[in-house]
Amino acid sequence: MERMGRDTSSAMVEHLDFFQSFDDVKVYYDNGQNIVKQALDRSVGKVLSKVVVRRRKTSMAGYRLEQVADYLSTIELALVKYEAKEDGETYNKFFGGIGSFKRNWLKQARCKRI
Repeated sequence: MERMGRDTSSAMVEHLDFFQSFDDVKVYYDNGQNIVKQALDRSVGKVLSKVVVRRRKTSMAGYRLEQVADYLSTIELALVKYEAKEDGETYNKFFGGIGSFKRNWLKQARCKRI
């Protein structure tokens, strides 16, 4: 949990200008894994002003946004892992090699950016 929290905080600090460009930052998490909830709560609370953070408990019926965010986050994390040569066998079995991943998964996800 500590490493996950540090990594999340670091990423948020690195992109702080982006986060500060919004009036509100909404944190959606379905509380599926307590360790993830704790890391998010600590990181967001540490990096961003508590005034701008809005926490929303989600339900299984209305979680499309969370699924999309999770999918896009997974793709971006996979890219980081591939580039750092930390992908491992699981990534290769699921996505294929880095070439296949970039041609198929990453290209498709990046086309959806707003």
